[in-house]
Amino acid sequence: MLGMDAWHIWGGHCMGDTDLSYESGPTRSGSIAKKLFTQFTVCSGSGYEKSDFYLATALSKPHIDWRLNPQFPDTLDLLSEKDVRRYRLQRRLIGPVYQTSNLVQYETAIDDVLARFIAKLKGFKGAQVELSEWMHIIAVECLGAVVLSWSPGLIKNGTDNASGTHAYCGWRRKSVFGLFPAVAKVEFLSKSAGRLFSTVWGVNFQPPKNFRPFFPDVGKRVSRRVNVATRSKLSQDGRQDLLMDLIQLHKSKPEFTDTYLRKMAVTNFGAGHETMASTLTSIIALLGSHEDIHAQVSSEILEMSDSTHYATATRLTATQSLIKEAKRLYPVISMSLPRKVPTGGFHLHGYYFPPNTTVGCNPVALHRNTDIFGSDSHMFNPARWLAADPDTARSMERISLAWGGGSRTCPGRHLAELVVFKVVPALVKEFRIEAILPPEDEGRSYFLSIMTGVQARFIEREAQNDQL
Repeated sequence: MLGMDAWHIWGGHCMGDTDLSYESGPTRSGSIAKKLFTQFTVCSGSGYEKSDFYLATALSKPHIDWRLNPQFPDTLDLLSEKDVRRYRLQRRLIGPVYQTSNLVQYETAIDDVLARFIAKLKGFKGAQVELSEWMHIIAVECLGAVVLSWSPGLIKNGTDNASGTHAYCGWRRKSVFGLFPAVAKVEFLSKSAGRLFSTVWGVNFQPPKNFRPFFPDVGKRVSRRVNVATRSKLSQDGRQDLLMDLIQLHKSKPEFTDTYLRKMAVTNFGAGHETMASTLTSIIALLGSHEDIHAQVSSEILEMSDSTHYATATRLTATQSLIKEAKRLYPVISMSLPRKVPTGGFHLHGYYFPPNTTVGCNPVALHRNTDIFGSDSHMFNPARWLAADPDTARSMERISLAWGGGSRTCPGRHLAELVVFKVVPALVKEFRIEAILPPEDEGRSYFLSIMTGVQARFIEREAQNDQL
């Protein structure tokens, strides 16, 4: 297994790009991915539990017994949770809070953030910016406004204080440790052992000089507000935001415990800041590097007076096809989603995988399956979503792992869509966007993947004629 894990690290998955032009070809890999998708998502609940890979992403330190078996406390960790009953309870409790019907009340909060963000970009007069950093800035600022009625000051300061870069380096480390779960267990017992392993595999890193995390501020604000709301009957907090929704959920349903409340409030940022930044970066990068698509999307958005309203944005067909195609080609998760083969084993293409074997479905391979997405599945072609017949369109939507699959779909999907569906039209409405993409083989993808090195120019539409 060591050789296979090392291949994952150095052979193009954990430390490589998303190019599928290896010897076996995208069709073969896509066929396998399609089969695994059926097993793990359509047949969810059939025993394919999350593998020990997720020990590396756990938010809480478990108790490790003498056999190195971890026992986690009763907390909220939606990504790493392996207790199915606990996970289902938590998803059922938070479900109504994260439905679109509840979230749309925060549109105006996002509008206020967008106004500040657009004004800041206009001040650059079309100068090049690092796209991933600025998409990270807007993602964090929108989360701050919706969840806490708060701005972390990233737009004002014109920097994310290297928090995005630092987080991505963290995913590089987690991705490697996840492939060696025994080492992840040992690190729970000895940080020194973890540092030694990181050094051997070259995944240790120092925070950038200008690094300033926003999570301490998030944690303090959540703790302060929850303390006041739950310990005082005289709370006069009039803020209407997502944290207040979660506080009210805790008060009305005690099974949504104080621990769940605090963890979920912070999870909005932990699960959302990088994933939304990744999605927005790929959308804007592809839009800004394809003039024909840019013209089509711009025409659609500029023709609508209310194109930045969520209800309208969902009906913008060219814009939605752009978003779907970007998520297809550059999904947020670029490594296999690891699961354990259940009792009875698993047969695939003439091979037998015994129980407890770690297997997984790779979203990149699945999303470039020629059987589903056509012979040009490796190419950027938003028109495939517009030209597809209803059955094909439904099949493409159903098989997508952009939001996960089965019972483990992203619980924050509707919040992310609210932000993305508003940010994209707002930027296109105000700017002509140009993007320069680095060679794809220079990119680095881990369990979480972000297009890095993309340089973009946001040219104000009223000013662009002066530059022609």
